[in-house]
Amino acid sequence: MNPPVDPNSASALNTLRTHIDEIDRRLVELLNERARASLEIGLLKAEDSGRVYVPEREVMVYSNILSANRGPLPDSSLKSIYDQIIAESRRLQHARKPGQE
Repeated sequence: MNPPVDPNSASALNTLRTHIDEIDRRLVELLNERARASLEIGLLKAEDSGRVYVPEREVMVYSNILSANRGPLPDSSLKSIYDQIIAESRRLQHARKPGQE
């Protein structure tokens, strides 16, 4: 939720920028949490000789994020963002082998 802001206030811009900075820090934490989970999945796949790329799972991820979208970002924007997140997750899974810390 956005903090209350008086649009006529001289500090409104700074207040909103500070709020965005806080959101960005939370996003970084969540992206790294997601990356750690993805790495764990990659290790489990490697132990089971599983494929890193599973198209069916990717379809589920996109379905989940798009069904959760309430805007103002259009679905196409979220899909573009997740294209990159998924690509980086795959890259991490390929790069890390079992036994690496």
